[in-house]
Amino acid sequence: MEGSVLLLCLVSLFTGAQSQNQIPSITTSYAQIKEDTPINEFAFQIETYDPDPVPDPLTYRITGPKASYFNCDANTGTVTIRTPLERDDDDKGVFSIDIVVSDADYTVDKDIQIIIIDANDNQPIFENTPYNVNVEENTALDSVLFQVYAKDVDAGLAAVVKYHIDEASPSDGLTHFTINENNGEVKLVKQLNFTSLSTFYRLKINATDGGGPVYNEPNPVHQSNIAFAFITVVDVPDMDPRFLSTPYATTVTEHSPVGQSVFKVTAIDQDSGINDDITYSIEGTDDLFDITANDGIISVKSDIDREALLDINYVVALKVTATEVQPNILGTQAHTSTEVRITIGDINDNKPKFYDCGVEPCAEASSFTANIFEHSSMGVPVDDLNIRAKDLDQGDHGKFELSLAGPDKDAFSVSPQIAYSESAVQITVKNSQAVDYETKTSMIIQIIAKDHSNTADCCSTATVTIQIKDINDNSPTFPKEVYVLKVDEHSPNGTTVDTITATDPDTMDVDNIRYRLLPDSILKYFNVDAMTGRIYVTNSKLIDREVTSLYSPTLQARDQANNTGNAVLEITLTDINDQTPQFNRESYIDYVKEGSNLRIQVQATDRDEPPNSEIVYGIVNSNYSGKFTIDPTTGWLENNGPLDREAMQAKDNGQVKLNVTATDKGSPPLATWVPVIINVEDINDNTPKFRKKSYKFLVEEGKKAEFVGSVQAVDLDQTIDHNRISFSIVSGSFGQFIIQTFRDEPDGYIGNITVDPDIELDYESSYKTFSLDVEAMDLGSMKDTVNVEVIVVDVNDERPQFKPVDPLHIKENTTITESVGSFVGVDLDMNHFLVYQLVSTECRCNGSLTLGPCPEDWFILEPTGEIMLNEEFVIDFEKCDQVELEAQVVDELTQKGENNSATPGHIVINIEDINDNAPVFETTDSLYVVVSEKASVGSVIASVTATDRDSGKNRQMTFSITNIQFRDDVNNRTTELGIRVFRVVTTQEDDKYVGNIQNMEVLNINVKGQYLVTVEAANTEEPKLFSETKLEIFPLHS
Repeated sequence: MEGSVLLLCLVSLFTGAQSQNQIPSITTSYAQIKEDTPINEFAFQIETYDPDPVPDPLTYRITGPKASYFNCDANTGTVTIRTPLERDDDDKGVFSIDIVVSDADYTVDKDIQIIIIDANDNQPIFENTPYNVNVEENTALDSVLFQVYAKDVDAGLAAVVKYHIDEASPSDGLTHFTINENNGEVKLVKQLNFTSLSTFYRLKINATDGGGPVYNEPNPVHQSNIAFAFITVVDVPDMDPRFLSTPYATTVTEHSPVGQSVFKVTAIDQDSGINDDITYSIEGTDDLFDITANDGIISVKSDIDREALLDINYVVALKVTATEVQPNILGTQAHTSTEVRITIGDINDNKPKFYDCGVEPCAEASSFTANIFEHSSMGVPVDDLNIRAKDLDQGDHGKFELSLAGPDKDAFSVSPQIAYSESAVQITVKNSQAVDYETKTSMIIQIIAKDHSNTADCCSTATVTIQIKDINDNSPTFPKEVYVLKVDEHSPNGTTVDTITATDPDTMDVDNIRYRLLPDSILKYFNVDAMTGRIYVTNSKLIDREVTSLYSPTLQARDQANNTGNAVLEITLTDINDQTPQFNRESYIDYVKEGSNLRIQVQATDRDEPPNSEIVYGIVNSNYSGKFTIDPTTGWLENNGPLDREAMQAKDNGQVKLNVTATDKGSPPLATWVPVIINVEDINDNTPKFRKKSYKFLVEEGKKAEFVGSVQAVDLDQTIDHNRISFSIVSGSFGQFIIQTFRDEPDGYIGNITVDPDIELDYESSYKTFSLDVEAMDLGSMKDTVNVEVIVVDVNDERPQFKPVDPLHIKENTTITESVGSFVGVDLDMNHFLVYQLVSTECRCNGSLTLGPCPEDWFILEPTGEIMLNEEFVIDFEKCDQVELEAQVVDELTQKGENNSATPGHIVINIEDINDNAPVFETTDSLYVVVSEKASVGSVIASVTATDRDSGKNRQMTFSITNIQFRDDVNNRTTELGIRVFRVVTTQEDDKYVGNIQNMEVLNINVKGQYLVTVEAANTEEPKLFSETKLEIFPLHS
């Protein structure tokens, strides 16, 4: 067929009965192949069907225009890659080839579809670079400044490009600009400023595809590329003018001539490139000052009276505006304003005056009223007087003197005597005796304010009328000095004891006397109503005659002036039946032997008075109360019948517990009780008895101190001195057995029979059965005997052992299915069944010198002892280079002793390295290098670093430059340079290999662009695995 390559594979001839040969068929319909499948790697398998009972050998071949991509094995039908695959967008990666299959007699062919699965093997490539833009500083936020575009020739998600800004210089550029990840539009998101921020920004923009498959990579791989954008900020006239040397403040004297210059302001245009002319004005209407528009001089416009400006504290605040002559970028005239504060200076042109400040606001006045208590101390000010004296002038011009005149001026004084501008005026008592309500109920004085500097109009006068108030000078008194009172102890809270009142002749104290009890400690027992004088109980529980029978508090009466009068109260508590009888002991304990008599006396007392304190004794009904009586008057307690320890309940342990009561004769009566404990002592009157008539036990041979069985006996006596039992073997043991005695809960004793610790029973000896006579005896030599039969049983008793095994050696990535080694165990018993168990696995990993936990279980131990590979994991020398298995072997037929080996078995497996890791470039290496034009030939202008996870010779590598291109940014053209511009020198630093890139000639800085250098790192040992990285080298002027 024209334009195609015929791949023909010869196959050996097969002879057979052609008359029985049938036509084979091709079952393969299509094949899917990754675009980046390497040359000579498997592509697909031609599947066929031959109906012959004994199929003929088949010959395979492929034809068609696209057959040149593949090699076909004529014998097996295995198709491999011949030349690199290229996915054609015209046919969407799908094309046909013809498969031809032949046997001895027939030839069949079939067109199948080859589907090329796109591999993500292309980087996004930026177009229309470089990206250089000028942006005015007032550009609106969210404006699109420019758009980047990168094309990826891959298909599917691998062709979908996402953009983001990796970095900015200066770094705050990341806050000013953002990029649309889908369409590459770069927008302004934070306002620029030519004056206060940077005037230039460089953005590093990254384009990353959506990722796609790559041969032999389990996860999608992403490809990316970068481009740089340079943004220049352009200044515009957008700044307002600025006043110099602010804040502004000055002073001018009141009544200065009109036209007098006061102050000058100065403003400049902040747009340094424009420097527009400035005009000045005062905002609003101002009748006092004016300003010249061209030079900013402020002058007096009209007469100024300082006292007319009290509401603004003698300070005039002018708002001065500076306006640029030419319009700004918004079409308006830029302007700014500032405040000029002008303080008005004072001259002496006012006299002092009086003001009444009892109302708001203060009002000028000449008459005032006030009041004060008679006989107030010297210096005490009069009440209700709110006078202020003011001179509207300032400083020494506002100085004035205050003095008193009038008929009562000698009884009072005025302060201050000298004041400035403004002061509160205070009248105080000077002569306390002269201020007497009984002599005068009101007094009159005049206050004179005088300004000595103002001779024309110096003074003002104010008249003050002072009302005199009466004071309280009497104390309250009680009719009696001492009051004798009684109340029942424990009376309810609030119970009235008595009501006692005092009198006071002062009219202001009528119905205004208040009462209290002293000291304060009495208040937890009694209190008094502060208004009425009623004395009452506060705490019923605390007023207890048996604790305190008499209280003597003080009753105090206080009037409105805090004058006081006192009376003593004697409060006696009367008795009630509130005391319970108390026994003189917390309990009574006595001892008596069973069969003997008891006599014991209990006694109680009562703190109340007769008849409340008379006591009657009794016994509370209980299990044993019927066996005792008590004298109700004397408290003598006696038993009324014989006491039998064995008739008592065992849980009582021989103790009789009685509750004896003591009840008084009060109304209502009160009672208490006390425990009386009577210990009935045991005597030995019972013989031990075995619980069974005989016993029979089995015991295995060869076991020292082996437990045989237990016998049980009980003694009905209730104390250990009489019911304790000890066991002994009387006969039949022949020194082979011992017996030990133990307590048998809940009652009785147990005898544990064991083989003598120094004896091993032998089934093969003449003694296979023993007949023992066992005796049980208490401490009083009372005893019982029983027969015990012991039968000896034969057992198996040997432990398995491990044989030593030499270390194993296994290459990493091994996939063998048979065993890699095995544990070997032996057992001296003829009848045994050995099973192997993995105890632990330890590994030497990550270059460590010691063993530790394994990250993966690479090996499995079969019950037969064979060691197999675990198919779930792959052995990796780079993870761990040695594994040690520890196992245990168990004899499942063992009857006696331990069924496992005394010591575990160990096998050491050494992992051997193969070259299965390609060199890896470190991601920290900068792929973008800027080189000065001054770099001499042979200079190290860049470095790459790579590592290899293999060890020894398998990790050794060398660097080489495989391709050099020059990308002309001006003409947007890329030129192949071969490998003549740069070279790479390989060095080793510890575990890393470093490739130093040197220039072999002077770099061309006359053309704007960058060198694209491809560096390869390859192993020196077979197979020579390699990896590549690319550098962009930018030559710049110094």
